Amino acid sequence: MPAIPEGLALHLADQPLATPDTVTASATSAAIEGGEIAVVQNDSGDLLLAADEGSGWTIVGAKPASGTPWYGEEPRMVLVIGSDARVGTDQQTHRADSIHVLTANPSEGTGTILGFPRDSWVSTAHGTMKFTSLMSGRGPQAMVDQFVDEWGQPVEGYVVTGFEGFEDLMGQVGYLPIDLPRAIPTQAWWAGWPAGEQTLSPQRTLEYSRTRKGIPGGDLTRSANQGLVMLAVLQLLQMNDLADTPNIVALLLDHTWTSLTPTDLIQLGATIHALDPASINNSVVPGTPGQAGAASVVRLTPRLDEILADLGDDGLLEE
Repeated sequence: MPAIPEGLALHLADQPLATPDTVTASATSAAIEGGEIAVVQNDSGDLLLAADEGSGWTIVGAKPASGTPWYGEEPRMVLVIGSDARVGTDQQTHRADSIHVLTANPSEGTGTILGFPRDSWVSTAHGTMKFTSLMSGRGPQAMVDQFVDEWGQPVEGYVVTGFEGFEDLMGQVGYLPIDLPRAIPTQAWWAGWPAGEQTLSPQRTLEYSRTRKGIPGGDLTRSANQGLVMLAVLQLLQMNDLADTPNIVALLLDHTWTSLTPTDLIQLGATIHALDPASINNSVVPGTPGQAGAASVVRLTPRLDEILADLGDDGLLEE
């Protein structure tokens, strides 16, 4: 028996894999920065996740054919950041244009998308500032440190992309079917959107994600709209086979930067197929527009610590 994570061993003791004398299996693997990742599936329908981070392959996750998956200790929690850096500049040391914490419980299919308005006025280890400015000159790890050190949240790492990277990624993933709850008026540089079901090109998906002018709620509503895009992308990715996960992860890494390990990435990639989009709460931290000197800011609710404690407990928010 190879060494496996303790949590996985306990899971398989309760939900064992099929163990016939002869097994036929197929595998899909991909080389990524930091090592290799793979999905292995046998003819009984059992599925294993594996990662090699330089010292040999290790089993890091499993889904018994007749049971629930174990894709790491739950809840999973990752910070997803969209940089506002323009093409040709360092995408990781400019301001954060979008800020979302994503949680997931693959064994239950549940999760949360919690958005933070980019102009949130927050107290940090570097002084009080707009949340968007914390990444500027410091990098995305400073954003993670805010959650871990200042707010006590078990954020595992970050994924960062920029305008061009996001549009290129969507060009690979495909046109995006989405149901928009509200119409958005024409903007200075692009047309608006009607409410209802529609399919967005990669460029229009980026434009929709960036829009905050002329919509009720401004920055807060834009953050919620970005969560809608994430949910729509989730459903689009779920159309792929779980065996394609290593290649999907490799594609993602072509257009993003991350602090996550190969083990994290194959577990989170497989988690995509375990989630029920209808059981994912898309929320934004409440706040009110205000001023900090001459700067327009969003002052977050006094309940922020309570909201984050609730999220960190099980990855879910009370209704």
